[in-house]
Amino acid sequence: MPNIDSILHANLNQEQFAAATDPAGEVLTLACAGSGKSRTLAYRIAWLIADRGANPESIVAFTFTEKAADSIKLRVSQALAASGLDPNFLGRMFIGTIHSFCQYILGDIDARYRQFEVLDENRLKLFLIENYPALDLHRLRSRARGNAYFETIAGAAQTWNLYNEELLSQAAVAAHDAELGNFIAALNDLLLQREFLDFSFMQRLAVEAMQAGNATHVVSKVQHLLVDEYQDINPIQDELIRQLHSGGDSLLVVGDDDQSIYGWRGADVTRIQTFQSRFPGASAHTIGTNYRSTELIVRSADAMAHAELGANRIVKNPSAVPSSEPGEFRNLWFDDRADEASWVAQTIETLIGTRYVEDSGRIRGLAPSDFAILMRSTRQPEPNDHPPRHVAYSSELSARGIPFSLEAGGSLFDRPQVAAMRSSFELLRSGTPDRSTLSAFFTSEVQPAFPHSDFSKLASVFASWGRMIHAPVTPGQPRRRVYPQNFVFDLLEAFGLAQSNFDDAVVQDLGVFSRIIQDVEAVFPSVDSTGRFNSILNFLSVVAEKGYDTSSSEILNRPNAVTVSTVHKMKGLEFPVVFVVDVEAQRFPKNRSRYSGWIPEPLLQTSLDRGAYQSTRDEEARLFYTALTRAERYLYVTGSAQVPGGRRAMRVSPFAGHLNDPAISTDASTPPVSSGNEQPQQRIEAINFPTSFSDVKYYLRCPKDYQIRKIFGFSPAIPDLFGFGSTVHASIGKLHQEFSHTTPTIADAERIAEANFNLKHVLPSRNPSTNPGPYERAKDRATGLVKDYVERFASDFAQSRQLEARFEIPAEGTVVSGAIDLMIEEDDQGNVIDACVVDFKTMEGGDDPAANSDLEWTELSLQVQLYAKAAVDILGNVTEAGFVHLLKDGQRVEVPITNAALDAAIANIEWAVEGIVSQDFPMRPSQQKCSACDFKKICPMEPQNFSGRTAPPALHTPGRPGQKVASCFDDFDENFAGL
Repeated sequence: MPNIDSILHANLNQEQFAAATDPAGEVLTLACAGSGKSRTLAYRIAWLIADRGANPESIVAFTFTEKAADSIKLRVSQALAASGLDPNFLGRMFIGTIHSFCQYILGDIDARYRQFEVLDENRLKLFLIENYPALDLHRLRSRARGNAYFETIAGAAQTWNLYNEELLSQAAVAAHDAELGNFIAALNDLLLQREFLDFSFMQRLAVEAMQAGNATHVVSKVQHLLVDEYQDINPIQDELIRQLHSGGDSLLVVGDDDQSIYGWRGADVTRIQTFQSRFPGASAHTIGTNYRSTELIVRSADAMAHAELGANRIVKNPSAVPSSEPGEFRNLWFDDRADEASWVAQTIETLIGTRYVEDSGRIRGLAPSDFAILMRSTRQPEPNDHPPRHVAYSSELSARGIPFSLEAGGSLFDRPQVAAMRSSFELLRSGTPDRSTLSAFFTSEVQPAFPHSDFSKLASVFASWGRMIHAPVTPGQPRRRVYPQNFVFDLLEAFGLAQSNFDDAVVQDLGVFSRIIQDVEAVFPSVDSTGRFNSILNFLSVVAEKGYDTSSSEILNRPNAVTVSTVHKMKGLEFPVVFVVDVEAQRFPKNRSRYSGWIPEPLLQTSLDRGAYQSTRDEEARLFYTALTRAERYLYVTGSAQVPGGRRAMRVSPFAGHLNDPAISTDASTPPVSSGNEQPQQRIEAINFPTSFSDVKYYLRCPKDYQIRKIFGFSPAIPDLFGFGSTVHASIGKLHQEFSHTTPTIADAERIAEANFNLKHVLPSRNPSTNPGPYERAKDRATGLVKDYVERFASDFAQSRQLEARFEIPAEGTVVSGAIDLMIEEDDQGNVIDACVVDFKTMEGGDDPAANSDLEWTELSLQVQLYAKAAVDILGNVTEAGFVHLLKDGQRVEVPITNAALDAAIANIEWAVEGIVSQDFPMRPSQQKCSACDFKKICPMEPQNFSGRTAPPALHTPGRPGQKVASCFDDFDENFAGL
């Protein structure tokens, strides 16, 4: 077998090889755009194991997004295999975001954290809205500008994030501003009480645990730390990296100071620029060969960065790989915005179908998804109340019938279908609309957007929801459970979405609206009053006006549509054809803005001095460089003298002025360069691959369910007692943490279950002792399940300990991630001598669980078998059994985990991946599946066949006959006629 050096030389260029194999304790790798940094990281991990003898468990790699983590996991598994190593080593290391690592640390410290809900930026604001009175936020309202209420919410959220990310002390804030200090203390306590964590809080808690020595079980294992996108770390992340590396052997950081574009939210570009001075023994490498873009794009982008940043950047001298394939670069100036937008849309129309050769050698025609229109801001309104900046371009695309996706967030409300959804919510603000009002709305907004809408159904929907939302509140009575996601699906059913043949981009934008409502449901226990419902309407109103902040979410699936987006949103992505538009002075770059937050400036002085939390010319230049380097072969930079609503002519952007290479065309009159036509075909991208068991589970149940849920992004409504299984599972985990080698008493089980119990969507009774409600009954039931578990399965404690372990399973074309519960038996030296997988479910088995048709044994078995395979990879061949533990009646059902069973499980995963990648999403309905489906109101439920694919191997299940094919084949009625 070839040695690791020869394998690395065969897969890396000389620059990449030098960085991947550097033995120094600290290594800085400056990675230019498109230079293969993910490949370098992946092969360094293989080198650490093969050459340095590193234990896979000692390796931690941080990525900026989960999407980037998924991509690197796939590359690492391929690199391990190419290096003659077991790809399953992947399951013993950590590759993911800093946020997810912090969440893992907290769960390892205290199992209670495993049931905490994570709030992104949008949900944090909703949490503040829901708890406005409890937090006395009215006291901060005088600090706000404009719309005082929502400015207060935004300012409070920013204050909380800065407090955590700058690692400030509450006492220090209070010493400068007692009112602000009181708010921080109150929010800290309320989040813990309600069991919520936002990204900044989970990082703070993890860092504080490390500083206090409470996370040594995790931290002591970390010997090799790799950090991607190092230019974007903030102060708290820097401290976390310092803590993890303090006892480790190596630290490799990868990044590019020219692509540091998040200073406005605290990222510290100086950390990468001063790395070698802070680590005097550090070595440095530059990987500068760009495999993405043409030589002209690379040369011009670098020249622009040098002209703007000068000594404020590290010189990297990037180069490009020569290519004979056609491409072009134009820098154009138009008289007015209408001409500019028309030219952009016309050029896209012309280039669709143009012959394009991928790096793999695949020849295809350019498809709509190969085009991106990038802007400094898409949702900023034009002067004098003209529509947002993107509208000129999206309107031109619509006029030509070119599908487009608005990835910038709030601008999705310019889509008439989504606007009709928001307007429908607004109609219920004061009560149920009368028939004439609803009829006028139906004619003016609904029918033009939804041609298959039904007025009679819509009238029934409004009558029903008007009663539910505006029902009188009876003092002393339990709150009603009213969830607005159900309203979303009732509306879409009345609008006839199932009968409409909208393109994917329209349906995906409706899915974004569904996710907005999911954010509401995640935070609001219910919307069972006029006041609570109006809080949501006010939030949606601001969403429509200012845009939904989706910076914390990711584009998981790119529809076959032109992307219209901000540059920030497209960081890390690339397109064959990029238009950087609206490039005028004072727009790109925008005018400098100063820090305007509430945290007293003296507490942030160091960060403010380096330009954090404000907009600077340097950061604008880096943002423009990032925009240019998203392009592979075709790049067009455009601007116009007259913009909608403008009273004076705009000036050419100085950034565009730096694009003066003689090879850059300034002529808009000639057609784009091309080399023949092919059938337009969408690029197959790794970001579309499923990466969790639940993803695959949905596809194997019904591929249409997967498409609606994962491709289009629709979210199901909150079910009754949502979180019940999680709170029981966390209580069992907490028991095993406290009693790792001894058996707890029934009293111990009761104490932990009661202390750990939490349901966010069922509120406690106002008089629990005299009038217990659903919350109290659920708590009693959860406590009973935990006590019963301790009583019946005491041997789980006496003979072994429970371990929740993360896993990564490489399969053909993907890596499936998750976490498993292991029961581990150890000898006196701590060596594992026996282990089994136990999947705890709050279900009931009945007299014969294996024959119970209400239990999805193909899904349950597949899950345990994947976990068993992961356990073998993590612990070696000591895993002897796998079980589904049905807590409601205390039954533990054994699932086959023979080699044949595990092989069949992996084959089913790979079969599903193949179907997802090829976009094969037939409807596979049946009475049982469809009646329980989350999306039955928006799905046509028409039987369809797979595209020439036969069923995957049968899965090995408990009982007789012992094998069963996935339900998309086993539970499918080809004569199904709907519900």
